[in-house]
Amino acid sequence: MTEFLVQWTLMNNLHKLGQALKFDIAKIIGQEITTDFGRIDFVLCNSQNRHLIVELETELNNKSKLDYCFNQTLNYKSIKFSNSTDYCILYAEETIQNNKRKIEKFGADNGILIHTYSLEKTKGLYSDTVARLSLNVGLALPNPKNYTICFLRWLNKIMKPFLDLSKTELTTTEIFGPFINKSGSRTNFNCHERIALDFELFRINRSKYVLTDYGKIFVQNISPYVYNTSNVSSINLTNEQKRLLLKVLTNGNWEDKIHKVYIYWFLRFIEVTNGAWLPRTHNFSKDKIDIANGLFNVSYKGRTMCEFLNWCFNYCSELGLVERIKSTTDYDQVFLTPLGVDINNIFSIDLTLKKSRMNLGFKYLD
Repeated sequence: MTEFLVQWTLMNNLHKLGQALKFDIAKIIGQEITTDFGRIDFVLCNSQNRHLIVELETELNNKSKLDYCFNQTLNYKSIKFSNSTDYCILYAEETIQNNKRKIEKFGADNGILIHTYSLEKTKGLYSDTVARLSLNVGLALPNPKNYTICFLRWLNKIMKPFLDLSKTELTTTEIFGPFINKSGSRTNFNCHERIALDFELFRINRSKYVLTDYGKIFVQNISPYVYNTSNVSSINLTNEQKRLLLKVLTNGNWEDKIHKVYIYWFLRFIEVTNGAWLPRTHNFSKDKIDIANGLFNVSYKGRTMCEFLNWCFNYCSELGLVERIKSTTDYDQVFLTPLGVDINNIFSIDLTLKKSRMNLGFKYLD
């Protein structure tokens, strides 16, 4: 188990971390803090505003790791986030006994607190944490590679024929018109069809595409700018269309609604990761891919996971649920807007109610 996974697990189980550190954690001051004296794993604060700067390690079973840990911790002593600051090494108790004695002596000689945790127990805690944070109530997360829609605004392309023909019911030929290409492939059309079905804009009845009440509102509010461009998919959603999609998103209908599920999981992803690492590259950290795969209960490689997360970000951004802070590193930061917080809370309440109904204890009637 890598240091990153250990840190993620412990930071999502503060009571366990507090027990290991013998420290009453009131709040997290920061994680992965870059300073002139090295990168600090995390800084904690207790109710008396006493800070604890922590150097986290797995097994310290060789001299190079031991020396690096000691040097890094001594460097931290040049840093203070408050007048009351302690410094600590938290390492795996599976470390060999001889090195444990060296660590204890280093701590005593330099005024460094020394604490341990069980790496083996943390592995089990990691699995439990992923299961708890996923809030999985039976929603399947289909593989995103089958539905390569990058933006919700692309819905304008498949919905525009209803407006052009002033109809509420179209034949396959009529709705397919904007998608005709030289190869005759229907792949692009099928992706658009899927997302329109997921947002309940039309239903298919005997090979006819019939607008729902939601679809009628969507079509009525298509931007007039769609007639000023040959690329209808480039035209942003209007505010009325966004309101409609949010209404559909939160109507409690999840069955077979793949893209709605994507948005739910992405908001959960932001919660679980504190929005700290939206990947900018396909070759992002395997540790982070493992956490995302565990959360989504999938086994995506770097490219697929990167595309999936960024497509989901696009959906949420278009609806005003998230904002992005771009960086020069391999990862951008993402945070929920006030609207995003509200939508995420609605999702959680809705799914909790569904789970309660599924687990209703009829034994009380016996």
